[in-house]
Amino acid sequence: MDLRVLGGLAAHEGGVPISPSAVLPRQVLALLAASADRVVPTCAIAEELWPQGAPAHAEQAMESHTRQLRADIGAALQAAGSDRSAEDVLVRVPGAYRLDTGGGSSDARAFERTAGAGYRALEAGDLHLAGRRLREAVDLWTAAPFTGVAKGPHLRSHAVLLTHSWQRAVDRWIEADFRLGRRRELCADLAGVLARFHSPAPLYTQLKADLDHDGQDPEVIRRYLRRRRGSPALTARRGVPDRVAPRTPRGGDLARSAAPPPGLPRLQRI
Repeated sequence: MDLRVLGGLAAHEGGVPISPSAVLPRQVLALLAASADRVVPTCAIAEELWPQGAPAHAEQAMESHTRQLRADIGAALQAAGSDRSAEDVLVRVPGAYRLDTGGGSSDARAFERTAGAGYRALEAGDLHLAGRRLREAVDLWTAAPFTGVAKGPHLRSHAVLLTHSWQRAVDRWIEADFRLGRRRELCADLAGVLARFHSPAPLYTQLKADLDHDGQDPEVIRRYLRRRRGSPALTARRGVPDRVAPRTPRGGDLARSAAPPPGLPRLQRI
């Protein structure tokens, strides 16, 4: 199974799309895709779907949503001529589910690998390779994470982590190309990237506004770098090595790692 989450949610099996139309099955698929090949506890799914508290029929509802997902997956498997069954892909384990990609691709994992290669090249002083790899990583994004999917606390948490990773990749890409003297080209490239997606953080909102107003004026990048150096959040992180978003812990730790915001009740395991 091939997954895309850096924009609209997309899942394909052998090139055949898996596209549940109902809101909640699509939300479940997005949550499972965000932790592809790792278990997602049923309590985390319940918290995602019903953040204000699971209804009495939550277990039956989740079973209904997973049956619908399996039906969609099974249809795609049959159309693709796959030997796998829907139960092989959407795996039920005690107290949890796992979306088994069977070695398929994931744009989030590709982003992590490519951005990581860019960070290593930057640390080694290879600005040309760093700029290429980081631009490749950023180009994997087509829109905000999980666009078009309803988001509860867990998907919001995943989206925030992914967006922070995008910000780091963009910043390091800007650093590499600026140091290479590619200022005007960088302005044009950034304008295209930010037309697809830009973080709602003020730094990136202002950068997009400046690019829209001033075009390829290198002063746009200089102003951005000055603002970035003066950003309290970035100043607080100074000295902390850049990295892509941390992997979601396995098993039962997922629910703790993506805990709902303060004030939302914890749900009992069902």
